[in-house]
Amino acid sequence: MVTAMGRFSVKEAHDLLRGLFRPRMAVYWTDFTLSVLLAGVAFWAVQPLGGLTVLGVAAFLVSVLATYRCFAFIHEIAHFRAKKSFGPFRMWWNAVFGIPMMVPVFLYECHGEHHNRKLYGTAQDAEYLPLARMAPSNIVGLLITPLFLPFFGPYRFAVLTPLSWFVPRIREYLYSNASALKLDFEYRGRQPTDEEKWLWRGQELLCLAWIATAATLLAVGVVPPARLAQWYALFVTVALLNSLRLLAAHRYLGDEDEMSIVEQMMDTVNHPRARLLGELWAPVGLRLHALHHLMPGLPYHSFPQAHARLVAGLPEDSAYRLTESLGLTLSLRRLLREARAHKRAGTLLERSPLKEVST
Repeated sequence: MVTAMGRFSVKEAHDLLRGLFRPRMAVYWTDFTLSVLLAGVAFWAVQPLGGLTVLGVAAFLVSVLATYRCFAFIHEIAHFRAKKSFGPFRMWWNAVFGIPMMVPVFLYECHGEHHNRKLYGTAQDAEYLPLARMAPSNIVGLLITPLFLPFFGPYRFAVLTPLSWFVPRIREYLYSNASALKLDFEYRGRQPTDEEKWLWRGQELLCLAWIATAATLLAVGVVPPARLAQWYALFVTVALLNSLRLLAAHRYLGDEDEMSIVEQMMDTVNHPRARLLGELWAPVGLRLHALHHLMPGLPYHSFPQAHARLVAGLPEDSAYRLTESLGLTLSLRRLLREARAHKRAGTLLERSPLKEVST
């Protein structure tokens, strides 16, 4: 593996992908808009079809997968936020999905650190933990946290946000501890810049208004409590799918030191097989995650063609091929196996992703 990494040329790979780096906004608008419509219709259909009937469960599963696909677009927005063509799409995503789901786009401003050569895999990377070098219980713990995630939005935007208007210390805490979509609960975020401050606060206010409206509709009986329970189940299931996807996306072998682009690629996993199934549990290009870390400026709709070009154009012993996994289950098993091996060897790291779940 070390020899293959030493021979790998990022420039050669980049040259093979010429012409694939321009985002096609029509694809983004169509894909997301159809997904959010499908999610809404399927969510509504659960009750008239009967929540525990075969058709009702099928509608619920469709709403979960469509909602999950909608959520995945925040990743693309984070990568292309500097492009003017993404401005209207970013606003559309935030208006019809981000705000209603209480995951406004500013919560993902930290994603750039996950691709920074100096920050990837370190304590300053919100989306990474050296899980393969930690106790297996941490992996299990990350699969339990989705049960609590539906409460984050109401607590963050309906409790802490209005309190922070009057208590500066709470606002500082809010941006440091509760304004990032993160895997590492010990991660500390930054304060917004002067330019970002009012954009972030505007999104906070819209989330608060959404929660207040939903609470009022529940209180007066316009929305039945069963719909709240359905929304909770939806959120938990989407979060669980995303947690499984995150655990399979990397090998998590980092030791919190800097990694080069090639090292990042080798610590990341591609799942090119079972493409249709892969699009369900790792949508919007996320199943080819090693390709993404190699070429973070590549739009998701170019991933299949880009992967095919790299496989055809790079040598058979290329390091890129070593990033491939046969499937989600095998990736999860490998991660558990690595963690157990480190536990037996007594070389576990002390950091715990569950340390602050209760705070």
